[in-house]
This record gives sequence, structure tokens and C-alpha cells, in this order.
Amino acid sequence: MIGTNDDQLVVCIDLRHELAEVMDPQALDERFRDAMRDAHVRSADVSRVLVIDTVASLVRHHVAYERLCSNSLVATLLCLAVGPLPGPEERVFSLPSQLRPPMAATLWIGDVRGIGWRPGQARSLSLTDTDIPADDITGLEPLIDLLRVVEVFDETVAALGELPSAVASPALRLLVHEVPEEDLMRAQLQALDACVSPPDALRTGPGPGGALDVLAGYVPPEDLSVEDCLPESSLLREAHWRGVERLNEANEAMESLASWRGMLMPGGPAGDAVRAVREAGHALADYRDSIEQTFEWADGRAGLNADGRDHLAQMGIQLPPVPGTRPDQVGAELRTQVVLRLRRRRPLPEIVSWLREFAGRAVATGSAAQLDRLRRACPDALLDTLLEPPPPSADSDVARPAAWGAAASLLAAVGPSGVWGALAVMVLLGLGAVRAAGSPRRVSAATAGALAGACLAGGAVGLGLRTLPVPGWIDAPLLVLTVLAAALSARSLWTATVRQWRTDTGLAEATDAVDRLGEVLDQGVLQHWLLADARAAASDQAKALAHLVQSVCGTLAEFAEQLGRRARPAWESASRGTGRTGPSGGRGGSTFAVEYVGQAGQALRATLVGDVTDLVAEVLAPYWEVVLRDPSSAASLPVVPRTDELMHAYQQQLARAGTTPPPPFASASDDRPDPATLVGVDLRRIVDVLLPDSRGEALQLCSPDQLRMLDRAPAAARSFGFVPQAMQGAFWKAMVNSSASGNEQAGRSRAAEGMPGGERAGQAAAVPVGLPEIVWTASGRFAGLLRLVPLSSGAVRPVWPEETDIAGPARDASPPPSASRAPGETG
Repeated sequence: MIGTNDDQLVVCIDLRHELAEVMDPQALDERFRDAMRDAHVRSADVSRVLVIDTVASLVRHHVAYERLCSNSLVATLLCLAVGPLPGPEERVFSLPSQLRPPMAATLWIGDVRGIGWRPGQARSLSLTDTDIPADDITGLEPLIDLLRVVEVFDETVAALGELPSAVASPALRLLVHEVPEEDLMRAQLQALDACVSPPDALRTGPGPGGALDVLAGYVPPEDLSVEDCLPESSLLREAHWRGVERLNEANEAMESLASWRGMLMPGGPAGDAVRAVREAGHALADYRDSIEQTFEWADGRAGLNADGRDHLAQMGIQLPPVPGTRPDQVGAELRTQVVLRLRRRRPLPEIVSWLREFAGRAVATGSAAQLDRLRRACPDALLDTLLEPPPPSADSDVARPAAWGAAASLLAAVGPSGVWGALAVMVLLGLGAVRAAGSPRRVSAATAGALAGACLAGGAVGLGLRTLPVPGWIDAPLLVLTVLAAALSARSLWTATVRQWRTDTGLAEATDAVDRLGEVLDQGVLQHWLLADARAAASDQAKALAHLVQSVCGTLAEFAEQLGRRARPAWESASRGTGRTGPSGGRGGSTFAVEYVGQAGQALRATLVGDVTDLVAEVLAPYWEVVLRDPSSAASLPVVPRTDELMHAYQQQLARAGTTPPPPFASASDDRPDPATLVGVDLRRIVDVLLPDSRGEALQLCSPDQLRMLDRAPAAARSFGFVPQAMQGAFWKAMVNSSASGNEQAGRSRAAEGMPGGERAGQAAAVPVGLPEIVWTASGRFAGLLRLVPLSSGAVRPVWPEETDIAGPARDASPPPSASRAPGETG
């Protein structure tokens, strides 16, 4: 929007084409509203009106000016009258009587081509030649845009009010900080591409911490443990410890069976162990079935329903609230993270990817999906083995029993029994193997062969040793040692068989299975039940936000394609050298008073990227609460049309006000680069325009013959400069540097009053003498000088028509006494 604030507008009315609208009160009100719509504001001060008219039509439009001046919405009117006087010999400028201060003032532009002249100069006029006629108003477009800046409009009206009859001929020296259209389009396309194109490496990674990390499964909930949710009194915890107890009993039975007592126990010594193993299998199966049933009843995939919560309560499971995981808290944190990434100017695809990754990690898979994991932790085959344990087998490690058997055979053969002793040891070992296996059929040939071979080998060695002279007293010790070695051999075989049987019954694996089932249960409690509702809500919210951001991203991508298609003709024209035409580097049809300066650089592209990301935040702003409260509404929200609306409004602002004024949705307008940085303007050029020696280069918008109607005394003119407010600090530094270089004699001036307080004391002395008053404007598009030269005494004649019919004749008459007042006096 053009102007100081968003609620102040200068409404431009062209009476050459909009006379009917002015004559109709309703149409005039609608015209003001159209101006507000063009500026994209819902409420505005429209009391400033800039009227464009021709000199020949001024008097005929008397009633139109009366309507405008009497309108309650209009407080100030500035008329821009274009064209020469009606007659070739005419030397009096006639204007409607309503165009008088304090409400109205007039600028007369006799020739838009202008002449080179300064007040006090009598000769040596400079003619200009352009490709436009003298009364072609298109050549005044830069001046019209300048007068639509609220600060310049107010200063112009105030300065005209100090002049006789409030009529003056303007002289203009204007620098337009405007990047060439083709360059601006290219910079916009680059900015849009930076926002909508995915980067080479998407920086998604883990969540930002806090509750989001808990919901995504990166960290467990703080200050909460499994014991808080699954107390020892719960049914599942009791089933766990019951399974552990039964397994311990089965292991103790196995240990007891492997002892001397178990080996020497008459009858079937493995019966107690079998019963203990079966009880352990039943306890383990009950534990797994309890977990499985709970997982099925309380799935939690879409949050916990009433039945699921009741079942958990019956099982003694408690679900305390987790801090920071309420839907409103999670939604607020997601919003903060999205806005933070937008402020960091991260590409939209990266934000969408992060949201989708978080939604995927946060989505509750449901405890029912863990049933396979339960069966892997405690397979059915393991339970079957525990419930129906296999019979013991002597197919175990027989190295130690064979070694002890060989030793017993050797000792028996050396002793008095000789071969018969060795055979007796072999028979005893065979009986021990049958005892350990429970049946001769369960003794494998490998085990029997290993034991028999060891005994034969030991007996053969013992028989060989019998050739040696042995004292008679050694027979008794040899017999004792033979019995001891045979007993150790039997014990080793029994122990190895029992341990192998323990392994075959799955007790060792069952012990690990209890721990694995506990881990699955703990994870189900923390991941699927405790956070079921929070994770389901967070996943839905993240998916909804991802949909919104993706919709905006897609709309911006389509807008970029359309902008690229519109930009191609401009780029092709630029490649043929037709980008900038007209004198002084201006666009086609401009005058020598206007110079376009500016180029697209990195600062402009970075600023445009920031504008686009701020626009995305503005698009999403009205929908945060809606979509976070009801994620299912994301698909029905009008994100696409709102994005189109804001982008078109932003385009219009760039075209009207340039790149310097931040758009209404900009988040960091204080950090926005000044106009000189954005468009690459050398501030010394602005300083040179305002210096006294350069002020004569302002173009007086009249013809040489019309100079006779102007008051050419140097003291009669009123001049003021205008500089963007964003350039103020840099402007004064450039001004001081220019003065220090010797361009002007240093001294104080009225312009020093506009300097910041801290700089005024130290730098006011360096401001050049004669520097005009400077108006600081919110618009960053214009800088330069406007000089108002009053018409000479008697050259202005107010006209009072006999009737208000716009088509009727008007008569010239002397103004009533109230109109004959001193300059600036109001009636």
C-alpha cells in the first residue's frame, strides 16, 4: 500500500474518466472503497484526495469540485491540472473557486516535458525533448505516484497553502528506487524456488525436545516409570512373578535331580522335575495369554476407548497424565516449531517432511500389532515343550564320564580282579547310562560306543601294567579307587544327562522368555497405553499441519510457474536491449525529471525469501486453532485461495510501493534492509540531488512561454526534499561524508532538525547550508526534490459559475470578499 500507515490512503480520482462517479454520491463512496480494496485494507482514512484534471476542463468541473469538497469523507484536496491555457494569448489561469486553502490546493503542469530553469535565472533555458506530447499525462505517472505518498501529499498541500492562491508550478528531480521489472521477476522466482524446492539434504532429524520427543519415541517420559503404571499388585505383574517362581522351582527340581540323591533315588526320579516343568509351562502360557488378551482389548491405535480403559483398570494398570502431552499443549508446540522453521527461512518441503516424519513416529501402532512380537518372545513351540517335556537322553557330552570310566577300567584291570574287574566296570557304566536315559532304547550308539571304547582302552592299559611287579598290599587301595572312579563316572554321566534334559525341556529359554515378555509389556504400557491418546492426537495434528503447509507450497509453486510465463516476454525484451528506455535511464515515456535506479542483488533475494515465508505464516495464522482442535477439517480450509489472495496483494505492493516497505505480514520489519541496500542505490546520488548546486537540475514542468506567468524571484519558491525513513541513518552519514569531502561549506541548516538526537549535536555542523527541509517517507520507492514556484500576482483568477450544471456555461467574476485574502489566510 502507498502511504505512511496502513490506515491512511491518498485516493486518486481522474476527472477525465471518473466524472460520473464523482457526481453520484453512492458511486463516489464506492470509489473510496475500491481504493481501499486496491490497497488491501479493511479500514482506512480516505480524507486525502488527489484529483487529475486538464486546464481546459477545470471550470466546467466546478460542480464536481463542489461535490468533492463538501463530501464528509474528504478533508484535503490536491488538484493536478495538466495542459496549457485555453487560448494562445491567455495569461490568466482560471480555476474553480472551491480550490482554495485550507482545504484545497492546485499544481499546474503546463508542459510535462519541462524545461531546465531555476528561480532567478532569466536566460539560458534548457529545452528537453521526449517521445511524449506536452499534455500527455502518462509522462506524469511517477509524479502521481509520488503525490500518493501521504507524507509528500501533506507537505505539498501545506507548502501550497503558504503561496498566493495556493497554486504553483512544480519542478521535480526524482529518483525512483525500482528494480527493473524483468530483474524483479527473476528475484521473485528465485525466492519462490528457495521456498518451495526441497533442499539437497532434508534436515529432519529428531524432534526438538520436550513432549514432542516423548511422543516420537526418542526419549521416555520424564518422572514416570513402568512401576508408576504397572504396580506389583496388578494382575499382569503378579502373573509375571508367578511365572518366574514356577521356573525357579523347575530349575531347583532339575538341580536336585542332578545331585547324588537324585541319582540314587529309587523309582522314577524325574517325575517331580517333569511336574515342575509343566507347572512352569502353564504359568508362562498364562502370563503370555494375559498380555495378549490385554493387548487385544486395549489396542490404543486410535486412542483408548472406554472398553480398553476398563480392561486396563481391571488388570490393575494405571495411566497417570504425562506433562505436556495434552492435545492443546502438543498443538501449541507443533505450531511453535513450524513458525520457528519459517522464521529460520527453511524450505517448505523440509517443514512438510519434518511434520510427516514426526507424524509417522508418533502414530500409535497399537498394542495389537505387538502380538507377533509376543509370540516371538515366547513361541508356541517353547510352551509345547514345557507342557510335554521330552524324555531324558544320554546323548550328552560323555567326555568326562568316559575319562572316569577309562580310569576305573584301568584300575580294575591292574587290581586282583583283572579282566573281570574291567568288564564289571563296563557293565556298571552301561547300567548307569540306562539309568540316566531311563530306557536302553534312549542310549544312543554313539554314547554307548564312547563309554565302551573308553573302558576297553582303560582295561587294556591296566592289563598291560599287570606285567609290572606290584606289591600285594596295593590291591585294597586299587579296589577302593576303582569303585570311586566308577562312581564319579556314573555321576558325571548322570549330571550331564540331567543338564542336557534341562536344555531339551526349554527351561533356560523359558527364563529368557519371561524377561522378553516383561520388556514387551513395559513397552506396551509406556508406548501404547500411557501415550495412546496423546500420540494419536499428535499424529493427526502433525498430518493436518503437513497438509496445510503442502497446500501452500503447491500453490506457491503454481504461482511461480505463472510468474515465469509472464516474465519470459520481459526477459526476451531485455535480451534485445529494450528493458530500459527513455532519457536518463528511465522507462519508456518518462521525462528527464525522473531517473530509475536499482538492481536485484543478494539482499533483495534474501528479503523476498523472508517475505514469502512470512506470507506462509500469515496464510496459516487464521487456521492454527481450527486445525489443531479438529485435524479432520484441514482438507476443507480455504488455504489455497487465501495464498492466492495474499500473493496477488504482495505483487501489487511490489508494483506500487517497491520492495522497501515491509508487507503487512512481515515478521521482522525492523531488520529489513534499507532501500539503498535492497536495490543497490548509492546514497551519494540522493545527497547530490538535494545539495544547493545540484538543485538547479530539477525540471520545471512548464514551457518557456509559460515562465512569464511564474513568480521568478528566488525567495518566492518553496522546496522540500523527500527521503525514505528507512534510509535516514545512512543518509545523514552520506551527507556528512559529502560535506567533509569539501563539496559544500559546513554549517547548520533547518534540515538538521530531522537528524536523530544522538547525531544532531555532533553532526549538525556538518550539514550543508541551504539544504531543503526533508520529509521522511514510509515508502522506500522515492527520493528527490520538489520545488513549488507560485504564479505571479494576478495570474490566478477564481471563477464563480452562475449555475451548478456541469454542462452549462460559467461566467468569470471577481471573487467575493472572503476569497480575497492573504496567502495562507482561511475564510
